[in-house]
Formats: sequence, structure tokens, C-alpha cells
Amino acid sequence: MAVPKFRISCCKCSRPIPLAQDIYALDREWQRRFPSMTGILACPRCALETAWSCEKPSGREYVDGHIPALGKPRMQDFDAWSHLRGKGAHNAMALMHPRSALLQAAEPYLRHVAQGKDVRSVIVVEVRAVLREWDAADAKPDRVSWLAAAA
Repeated sequence: MAVPKFRISCCKCSRPIPLAQDIYALDREWQRRFPSMTGILACPRCALETAWSCEKPSGREYVDGHIPALGKPRMQDFDAWSHLRGKGAHNAMALMHPRSALLQAAEPYLRHVAQGKDVRSVIVVEVRAVLREWDAADAKPDRVSWLAAAA
């Protein structure tokens, strides 16, 4: 069976991301600042051209409600780029962030991966678990609670 073709839609602008472009994973601070985002996988334009400062104008403290960048010391957590979790190709990012990928148009690909062909078993196990949870929901989970369960 052939691998289904898919294109992830950007979580911020909703445009399909071209297959030739990398996809960026965004963290919870992005979700806090842009609550209308669907998922955490973004196009290069949204991820790299959206700007903000994590600090108040004085530069001595974070803005109210700031969610620190995971694994970064304070001196490396100062702007939007500090809150990028990684980047990669469509397939890789769908496997690394299956919850978001389900919300962003990669369900056929993840169902293909769940069949276990040509993929490391640890990945297959994780994808199957996420799909079982997705299928068990009475209604499709809302984006906030669905992604929060993965954090």
C-alpha cells in the first residue's frame, strides 16, 4: 500500500505547507499568545516572521502569563524564536507530534503508519495509542485539551 500523500496546514495561518518546506513545531507560549491556533505545526513564514518579546519593556521580567521555553535558561528565552521546538519534514513532524498532526490534516498518513510497515515499532506504538484515543472520543477533541494532554 502506498504512503498517503498529505500536506499539513499551518496552525497559525491555516494555509497548506508546501512539501518542499520544513515545518516548525511551536511551544505552549505560542498557544497562549495565539489561542486561535489549531495545533502546533507552523509554516516557515508564521514561525520565523512572527515577532514578540518575552520581556516587559524594562527587560527585567517576563510579560504577564509567560510560559518559559522548555529546557532553556532565562538568557535564552527572550523572543518568539526562543519558543520554536524544532523543525523537519512533513512526515517526521507528523510522527514527532501526532496529536497536532491529527488536527492539521495528517490523519491518513498516521493511519498508514499505524499499520506498522517500514516504521520503527516504538513510533508505531505511540501513533496507535494516539489514534485509539482520537477514535474513542465521542466528538473530535477540542484543540486545547487535545494538545494539553501531550504536554
